[in-house]
Amino acid sequence: MAFDRAKSLYRSCLLQIIVVGLVAFCEPGIWTALNNLGAGGNASHLLNNAANALTYGLMSVGCFLAGGVTNKITAKWTLFIGAAFYTPYAAGLYCNNRYGNEWFLLLGAALCGIGASLLWASEAAIAVGYPEEEKRGRYVGIWMGIRQMGPLVGGAISLALNVNTAHVGKVTYTTYLGLVAISSLGAPFALLLSQPKDVIRSDHTKIPHMKKTTFGIEFRAIWRQLKNKYMLLLIPVFLAGQFGTTYQGNYLTSYFTVRPRALASFLTAVVGASANILTGIALDINHLPRETRSKGVYIFVLVFITAAWIWNAITQVKLSRMTEAPAFDLGDGPFFNSAFAVYLFFKFFYEMLQTYIYWLMADIKGAQGDGDIARTTGILRSWESIGGTIAYAVGATHWPNLNQMVLGFSLWAFTIPFTILAVFGHWNQNETETHEEQSNISSLEAQNVVINSEGKIL
Repeated sequence: MAFDRAKSLYRSCLLQIIVVGLVAFCEPGIWTALNNLGAGGNASHLLNNAANALTYGLMSVGCFLAGGVTNKITAKWTLFIGAAFYTPYAAGLYCNNRYGNEWFLLLGAALCGIGASLLWASEAAIAVGYPEEEKRGRYVGIWMGIRQMGPLVGGAISLALNVNTAHVGKVTYTTYLGLVAISSLGAPFALLLSQPKDVIRSDHTKIPHMKKTTFGIEFRAIWRQLKNKYMLLLIPVFLAGQFGTTYQGNYLTSYFTVRPRALASFLTAVVGASANILTGIALDINHLPRETRSKGVYIFVLVFITAAWIWNAITQVKLSRMTEAPAFDLGDGPFFNSAFAVYLFFKFFYEMLQTYIYWLMADIKGAQGDGDIARTTGILRSWESIGGTIAYAVGATHWPNLNQMVLGFSLWAFTIPFTILAVFGHWNQNETETHEEQSNISSLEAQNVVINSEGKIL
């Protein structure tokens, strides 16, 4: 009896989400914490942005293919390989900070690009595809909330070690040692993940998945999804989203000393996790129709992210007009308080947007066949990577922060009509047409898991 309860807990959908969250905490979470601290060493934030541009450049191609790899070798092993390739980047930042070494940082960034391609597609497919529909919002929020613990831990370590560092520049190299150690735990955590056929949902339904596939089948299925009109409308919000976070990173590095940067890393994790969880709860309010929840949350996020950009624009204009860039430290007065608060305000609502669009990803019309979630998450995260590549490439130049802010704000405005069309439009495909398309994919030697009306495998 006790063994059966332990098995049910180990195979539960909630535990799978926690495992994916722990992997995300150790890898992209710690990666975010490291980037919040800056590259350090003998290089400026320009080298850090160049390394990130390399990572995202590789992901731009890799994520397109990663969904097919996930279906071929399973999400568990895709997640494991992806996590293992993250750690050299953290080690490269340590070597750059302590010894001024640049080539290892760039090598680590390249390996991270390969690993992140696999990890981003597989973690999103698990977080979106494993949960029951009525719990998907909360589970996506839990996944992204645990991920925020990376910046939380990184910020806490940095704040403790640099609390007396009241100047601009690099953080102490000891800050990176703990983060490298945490990053090395991601791959072992990935081994705890259960395969979809073994997961026990609370409603006892099974998770549809590909029992057998080939890379040829995956290429054709990915191409089919690239022509999906509903998904095409979501590409702008994935493509342009990274511009805001890249500008924000440059903003923090340019105008604040080490102490407020470390505090910002800590506090953004707190507000980010709060935003993830609260958004997930709002999306799972079952007494409201799904369509009403979707529209309501998007409008709320739209209004407040736009307000954050306006606030940021006003602050940036004031900073750009100064004859010399300030180096804000804790307690530097009202302007510091406003300039620091807008950073946290932006992060809160950006995380709300992230949780929302991943929740929305599970409902892409014409992408409900077995294996489609892995493919669509890979495609959309590839576009996210393309946006990140361009954003970090811009950040790696000497382009003024004011220009970067204008570009980021303009791109956010560009996403709005497309996302509104996706959220408010009616994109249900003809059921016969969709069934015929999926039958054609199945005829190409794919053996899909078939589920009956009671959720049992036939």
